[in-house]
Formats: sequence, C-alpha cells, structure tokens
Amino acid sequence: MQKEQKTVSELRFELLVWGIILIAGGVIYITVYKALPSLILFIPGLVLLGAAIYQDMQPDWHAGWLTYALAIIVVATGLGGIVNTLMDGVDLPWVVIALIELGVVLVAKALYDPSPR
Repeated sequence: MQKEQKTVSELRFELLVWGIILIAGGVIYITVYKALPSLILFIPGLVLLGAAIYQDMQPDWHAGWLTYALAIIVVATGLGGIVNTLMDGVDLPWVVIALIELGVVLVAKALYDPSPR
C-alpha cells in the first residue's frame, strides 16, 4: 500500500506553521520568559493545534494523530503552568486540561471534518 504524497500547498502550509512556531517561541523567550515561562509552550502549542485542526478540515490534507498528541500535551502543560504561576494556591494538573482539549478536538472533527479518520 503506497502512501499518498502531500501537495505542494500542504507542504508550504506545514513549513509556514513550523516557522511561526519557532518565531513565536523566540519572541516569547526574548520578551516575557522570565515573567511567564510556560507561555513559551502555550502559544506555539496553540499554533500547532490550530494548524492541525485547519489541516484536517481541508479536503485532501491530513494531520497525523502524533501532531495532535504533541500539540495537546504542549498546550496543556503550558496552560497549567500559566494558571499555577498566576494563581497562588491553585494546582491545576495538565492532564485535566489535556482531556478537555482532546474532547474539543474530537467534537470539532466530528462536526466539521469532511472525512474524519
């Protein structure tokens, strides 16, 4: 069974997303890393998660579950760190956030993905 090749536009989209992730991480490190270190995970993770969802919504494009898993873990870890940093006495586990995110992704795929896999 031969795997389908990605189109040029899908490859360009992926390159653009990874470039934005690297630039966002660098800018966050330079500007606000000392105040909110978890932001360096949260914002790039959101970009990756949004890009994966967008990629799956396109007719001939596909984002893998590894991309989703990575994005969900990075966003959940970053958001948990932000909440725990800003709110004294709160210990929000990242696993709870990851489960909620996974639920949102599954609902979005069920409602909007033209060919849910």
